[in-house]
Amino acid sequence: MKNKRIFFLLMMLGGAILLFAAIFVFNTEETRMVSGLCFGLSASTFSLGAGWFIRSFLVSPEEDDSIRKQKEIEVNDERNTRIRERTGYMVARVMNYVLCAFILVLGFMGVDRTIILLVAGMIALEFILTVYFSNRYSKIL
Repeated sequence: MKNKRIFFLLMMLGGAILLFAAIFVFNTEETRMVSGLCFGLSASTFSLGAGWFIRSFLVSPEEDDSIRKQKEIEVNDERNTRIRERTGYMVARVMNYVLCAFILVLGFMGVDRTIILLVAGMIALEFILTVYFSNRYSKIL
């Protein structure tokens, strides 16, 4: 547990260093994109490190193990697996209609054809992946 806390402190320190680099080092117009990247990475690493560091004091190692075991049981539960499969299928079906409507809106807005073709390619890619994974899982299962 002590090694994890040191790791979490190092994450927080790394986030703080990235924040200072974004503010003081990458402050010119040419390095604006790098500055934004440093801001994003510093926010995520510092927040995750701080959250996990605080959690390491609040949750005992025994309780952490029991939570991990319960989560593993829930993830591998047959009913939850079926619910996730159905949810993914329904989301894919709805997103097909949303993407088709999006293509129509882009067409009515007069957007460049290459952008419309890229979005249409996403629908074609989703269809190809559906066929591929259907065939793959029908052979495995």
